[in-house]
Amino acid sequence: MPASAALASVIALPANRPEPFRLVRSGRGCPSCGDTFCDDPSDCLFLLTSRPWGDCDRCDGTGWGGEDSLSIFCETCVGSGAEERDPGTTPALNARAAARLADRIAYLRDRLGVVA
Repeated sequence: MPASAALASVIALPANRPEPFRLVRSGRGCPSCGDTFCDDPSDCLFLLTSRPWGDCDRCDGTGWGGEDSLSIFCETCVGSGAEERDPGTTPALNARAAARLADRIAYLRDRLGVVA
């Protein structure tokens, strides 16, 4: 189920809404798939735990969009502050980006019922 359909099933959308209707994300996205609610949480969990992650080059790991952005979150990392890196070239994550990445991994493990 696409993220927009999942959100639409949770919130009541007006029947007479103008087209095109765009659902605005109110939460930070997954650094792996970019969605707030991962369609395939097992795939995202594998990617987040098996690959090196470093601070986003565009937002420097803050996760916030710039003044010229239409979104409050960085459009490159979807607000996570982390980007996938090549092995051996990974700079360390700043404390907040590392905490957000750890929270996302814990959320996915809880959602899948996987013990750390």
